[in-house]
Amino acid sequence: MPDPIHSFFNTDLIIVGGGAAGLAAGITAGETGLRVCILERRHRAGLKILLCGNNRCNVTHDADLGGMLEAYGEPVAEFLQPSLDAFPPARLRSWFAAGGLRTAVHRDGRVFPQSEKADDVVHFFTDRLRELAVPLVLNCPVEAIRAITDGFEAETANLTLRSRFLLLATGGVSYPKTGSVGDGQRFAKALGHRVAPYRAGLAGVEFRQEWTQRVGETSLPATEVRILSAGRHVATTYGEILLTRSGARGPAMVNASRIIARETLRDVSFDVDLHPGLDEKALVARMPNRGGSPAAAIVKMGLLPDGVARDFLKNALRGEGSDAAGIARALKHWRLELKSIRPLKEAMVTVGGVVLEDIDPASMESRKRPGLYFAGEVMDVDGPTGGYNLHAAFSTARLAVASIARRLGKELPPIASPRPERHPRGNRPRGSGGSRTPRSGGARRTGRRRRT
Repeated sequence: MPDPIHSFFNTDLIIVGGGAAGLAAGITAGETGLRVCILERRHRAGLKILLCGNNRCNVTHDADLGGMLEAYGEPVAEFLQPSLDAFPPARLRSWFAAGGLRTAVHRDGRVFPQSEKADDVVHFFTDRLRELAVPLVLNCPVEAIRAITDGFEAETANLTLRSRFLLLATGGVSYPKTGSVGDGQRFAKALGHRVAPYRAGLAGVEFRQEWTQRVGETSLPATEVRILSAGRHVATTYGEILLTRSGARGPAMVNASRIIARETLRDVSFDVDLHPGLDEKALVARMPNRGGSPAAAIVKMGLLPDGVARDFLKNALRGEGSDAAGIARALKHWRLELKSIRPLKEAMVTVGGVVLEDIDPASMESRKRPGLYFAGEVMDVDGPTGGYNLHAAFSTARLAVASIARRLGKELPPIASPRPERHPRGNRPRGSGGSRTPRSGGARRTGRRRRT
């Protein structure tokens, strides 16, 4: 008698990976009536979700299609356009609300669960999977993916599944303790796909000016950072710079690190405007014209924190003089040289992964292996900080499942009306009320064109 597990397809869709993309795909498949099973290598699903947004989980950004595409930049924007068009931030928020998770927009455009607890986002996913009877198999690393006649076989230590369709949603390779260890990229390569080299995206940076690490943790809350490569202006980022003993983080710097990685920039320096709201003349006008030290003056005016001002003046004036005009020029054009970017294991996202040219952006299906689909960071897809990376995971997952459903003669159901809010363990929503953190900032490249 033949072994039944090896004699037929025992599910419509196998999803490898129980992170943001895999969970969203599993729910969407369950809502569509597909037989689906999610295989997750770790003991708990959504571990990286719990780390997002300082454990508050910035699920998306409140922007229209044009704004989203501009933020991603090319070549990611062109690839993501079909999935973003089909599932923009407003539809994602409606989908969350239909499952009982309300969200709130902060003043800087970032979107969080109203409770501002990442746990509630993970509970939303696991609760919906339970309601839809979608199997989520934990502690179940996939050991091999094999192409078989008209489908795929996923082999684990204790379970083998066969299906006509398979979705790789294993994430990148940053934060490996969350389960992102490159499984999906290895499987894709074995099935004929190219994999772009991994680089650290949204990571801290280290400057050659080592005095910046001696000032302790210091926030410079609103800056404009011009990224220079061999003296040529490449892009501009905005927002907080957080000086630390290991270098610098904050949206302005981590977004810069992503651009450096994606553009493969060399000989990088930064031209930092510490006060983009004031030009040099306005800064000079605010300088006191009698008595006191320059450092005390710029601290008193709120231009720099006390712990930074003296070292800044000592190291940043570059022979321009300590008069008001020289100080204003230094504040508007603080030159910092990049020494290195922090390791990939510390990065928020991975730049690199399955090459986009090998994937159909209209369906997320492999161009190399019919029936194989991709979603999220397993692909060479990344965005700036501020909810863009999670939205890319959710939108590509939904598009992939929609494509699979059509192949099986099914359609995604319309998004239902909002349910009553979920408040796990008695959590109450705090409302939008503005962000408790500095502006998330953004990025703008020079000389780049975007298709819309």
